[in-house]
Amino acid sequence: MHELTATQSILDIVLTEAAKAGARRVTRVRVKTGQWSTFQPDCIEYYFGILSRDTQAEGASVDVETLPVRYLCDACGTEYEPIEGRFACPQCAGVEGKIVGGREFYIESIEVENADTVGAQNP
Repeated sequence: MHELTATQSILDIVLTEAAKAGARRVTRVRVKTGQWSTFQPDCIEYYFGILSRDTQAEGASVDVETLPVRYLCDACGTEYEPIEGRFACPQCAGVEGKIVGGREFYIESIEVENADTVGAQNP
């Protein structure tokens, strides 16, 4: 259910940025979410469709990409993706380190249709 609140925040940001750009409508929104962020891409897409009704973002496609977990080895500084929950470094076999990716949640891009480009034709 936390996807509903997060999706409302996404829509608020999208509409604010679209207004700043003088957009007629939003056509696509790209979102990145980490594997361990707990957000479900299909829920975000579903809620966006509902929440965006009667706004400039109605009908916009929402692409949610899930980013993998990334780990940084304290011993040698190698950054890597743990394989099947094994956090041992593939370079030095060290197990001490920290998660540096996989919890992200952000808007990567917003595509809009501007009022001044609607109906424009190339000569």
